[in-house]
Amino acid sequence: MNISHIPPNDLSLKWQHIWRESGVFSTRTSPEKPRYYGYEYPPFPSGSLHMGHVRNYVIGDTLARYKRLRGYNILYTQAFDSLGLPVEDAARKSGMTPAQWLENCIADMTAELLQLGLSYDQAKIYSYHDPDYYKWTQWIFLKLHEAGAIYRAQSWSDWCDSCKTALAFEQVEEGCCWRCGTQTTKTRQPQWYIDVQSIAPDLLAGLEHYNFPKAAKTLQRNWIGRLPGLFVDFQLEGQAQALKVFTTRPDLIYGTSFLGLAPEHPAIPTLIKGAPDEARLLATVQDMCTLPRVERMKAPEREGLFLNQHAIHPLTGELVPLYVTPFVQQDLGTGAILGCPSHDTNSFRFAKTMGIVPKPVLALTDGTAPPPDHPYCDDGILVDSGPYSDMSSAAARAAITQDLIQSGTARTGETFRVRDWCISRQRYWSCPIPIVHCPQCGPVPVATSDLPVTLPTEGVDLNCNGNPLEHHAEFLAADCPACGATARREASTLDTFVNSSWSYMRNCNPDHHTGFCDTAAVEYWVPSDLDIGGTENITVANFYFRVVLQWLHRLGLTSASEPFKSSIFHGMVLMDGRKMSKSVGNTIRPQDLIRDYGVDAVRFHSMWAARPENDYNWSDEKAAAAQRFLSGVWQTSIDIIQLLERPVSQGSAGTVRTKAEKSFARQFDVGRTKIERSYDTAELQAACNALILLQDKVKKYLGKLQTQTQVTAQQSELLRQALRGMLIMLNPIAPHLTEELWLRMGNSKMLAEHDHWEDMIHAG
Repeated sequence: MNISHIPPNDLSLKWQHIWRESGVFSTRTSPEKPRYYGYEYPPFPSGSLHMGHVRNYVIGDTLARYKRLRGYNILYTQAFDSLGLPVEDAARKSGMTPAQWLENCIADMTAELLQLGLSYDQAKIYSYHDPDYYKWTQWIFLKLHEAGAIYRAQSWSDWCDSCKTALAFEQVEEGCCWRCGTQTTKTRQPQWYIDVQSIAPDLLAGLEHYNFPKAAKTLQRNWIGRLPGLFVDFQLEGQAQALKVFTTRPDLIYGTSFLGLAPEHPAIPTLIKGAPDEARLLATVQDMCTLPRVERMKAPEREGLFLNQHAIHPLTGELVPLYVTPFVQQDLGTGAILGCPSHDTNSFRFAKTMGIVPKPVLALTDGTAPPPDHPYCDDGILVDSGPYSDMSSAAARAAITQDLIQSGTARTGETFRVRDWCISRQRYWSCPIPIVHCPQCGPVPVATSDLPVTLPTEGVDLNCNGNPLEHHAEFLAADCPACGATARREASTLDTFVNSSWSYMRNCNPDHHTGFCDTAAVEYWVPSDLDIGGTENITVANFYFRVVLQWLHRLGLTSASEPFKSSIFHGMVLMDGRKMSKSVGNTIRPQDLIRDYGVDAVRFHSMWAARPENDYNWSDEKAAAAQRFLSGVWQTSIDIIQLLERPVSQGSAGTVRTKAEKSFARQFDVGRTKIERSYDTAELQAACNALILLQDKVKKYLGKLQTQTQVTAQQSELLRQALRGMLIMLNPIAPHLTEELWLRMGNSKMLAEHDHWEDMIHAG
C-alpha cells in the first residue's frame, strides 16, 4: 500500500467506533478542572446536512477537542430543532406525518453528524418535538404569562401568505419572509407577544459584558435601539384629551408643521368618529394598515390623510393639523411624531406630497440659512423659535425640555426601536400554546399539572388551507380550567425560537424531569462559554435566547442573566459566488466530499478556507490541497516513526544541542505558540496556516536527518517531541488521522483521553 494516500473512511470508521465504545466524550465535572461549554445552534431535521452545517459543527468540535486537551471539563452535545415549518413542509411533501418523517430524518442526520467525527456526548442528544421537552417550554410560557411578560393583543402583524402564518418583526427582511422570500402583507388578528420593551434596558446593558463580535454587538445594539427623548402632550382642540408625542429633537418644536399619526394609532377612530364620511376615512386608514412595511417605510411621500382635526402647540398656542402618515410606526415611541419638514427627511417628503408648508427653525452654525430645497437635519442655531432663538441646538434642547417639564406638558424618558416579540404562529407542527378560550372566562391558562398539551399525531390534514389544528376537532375540544364550561383550545402554536430559547439550559441535563432544568447543572455550566451559529442568528436566535433568559432571571427562575459569554457567527459557504441552495441546484453533499477526500480533509478545508466570520467559496482545488497536506503529515509521521526505531549512534548522550538543533527547536516553539494562540482566539484559519508551516519545518528537519547514516539520541528525542507536538496540535481539526499516528508511535492512551497538553508534548 502507498502510505502517502490514506484510505479516508477506514480510519474514520475505526476511530469513531472506538470513541463511541469507550464513552470518552461523556460529560464529566472534575472539581479541580476549569469548564468549557460550547453551544451550537442545532439543525432543523428537514433533510440532509449541508456544508453550512459542516462548517458550524466542525468549528464547535475543533474548539471542544482543543479545550479537552487543555484539561477542561467539557459539555459538548447536540439536539434537533425538530418542531417548525420546515419539518411540516418536508413531511407534507413526503406524504408522511411529521413524526414519521422525523424518525427517519433524525436517524440519518445523527449518522451524518457523527460521520464528521464530532465529539458529542451522545447520551445527551435529544429532540425538541419530544413532549417531555416542550412540556417545559409550556411551563415557561405560563410563568411569563402569569407575570404579565406574555400578553395577547389584537394587532397588525406581518403575514406570509406562502407559509400561512404571522411573523415576528425580526423575521421580515426587506419586506419579505425570512424563510421563503415571499412579500409579506399586513393582517389584523389576535396574537401572543412577549414584552421586550420592558427589558430592553437590560438587554442593552448585558451587551456590555458579553464578548460579542464588534460588528454583531453594534448590530444588536442598533436593533434594540435606545432613543432618549421627550414625551410631549399636545392638547386636542375642543377636547379634554391630549395627544402624546415622542421626540428626540425638542429643539425643533417650533418647526412643527403637522403631527403625524401611525395608521394603527388607537386615537384615530375617536378622532374620525362623527365625521360625515366616517366610513370612508376608516377604510382609507385600514388600507394604510395593510400596506407592506417595506413599502410604508421606503415611501414616506405616500399620500396620507388629513383628519380635519388640530392640536394646540404647547409653547405657541398655534393650531397644528393632524395627519395619518403611513411611514410612522405605531410601536416606535408613541406612534405620533412632530412633523418638521424643514429638518426631517421623511417629514419633508410627506409634506411635499400633501402640500404642507415647512417652518424652518435652524440656521447653519455660521448663521446662514440652509438651502430650502432639502431638509437640514444637523444641529445649528435656532431661528423663529421665540425666546429660544439664537441658541445652539444643544442649549435649546436643554432649555425647551426644562420649560415644558415645568409647565407639566412633558416628561423625559426613552423608547426603543425593538418590538415586542410576536410568538404565535398559525401552523401545526410546533409547541402548542397552553391556553383555553372560554366563552365566559376568556383566555385561561392550562394548569401546570395538565402539561404537556401535546400535538395530535393522527388525523391531521397537512394539505388543508391554513392551520391544520383549526380543523382538528379532537385537539380543539377542551373544558375551561376555571369554570369547567365547554371551551376551545388555542390553535396557534409557539414560534419555534421560543421552544429552542432555553435549550442551552436543558443540554446540561436533558434527563432531568422534575423541573424545567437541573438547577445545579445549570449553575455550573451556564452561561455557555461560546455559542456558534450563522450570521442570521445575531438578531434572531441569539437575541430571542437573551430575551427569554432576561425574563427568567427577572422572575428569579435563574441566576444567570445572559446565556452566553462569547459568540462566533460564521459566514456562508458559497458555490461560484452564490449561497449554496437546493433551489439553485448548487449544493454539495458532505457525504460525497467525505468519500472523495476523507473526513479530516473536509474538516481541515472548512477551517482553512476562511476566517470563521467570513463567507468562503467552496473549492475542489483547496479541498484537494487539504488532502495533500494531510497525506504529507501521514508520510512524514510514518518516516519519523521508522527513523525512531533505528538505533542511535554510540557516544551521543550529550545534552548540548547543535546550532541546527537549536534552530529547529526554536522554530518549532514559535510555530507552537502561534497555533495555541490561534486556537485560544478561535482564529482557526490562522491555526491551519501555522500547522502547514510547522509540518513543512518538521519535514525539512527530517530530510536532513535522513541523509545521515545514524542519528544521535539528541536528534532522535527532538524529532520524537516534534512529532508528538505536531499530532497533538493537529488533533482538534484532524482527529482520525492523528489518533492513528499517535497509536503507531506506540502510545497506549488515545489523544481523546489526554488532558495535559504540555505534559503530552514533552513526555518520555
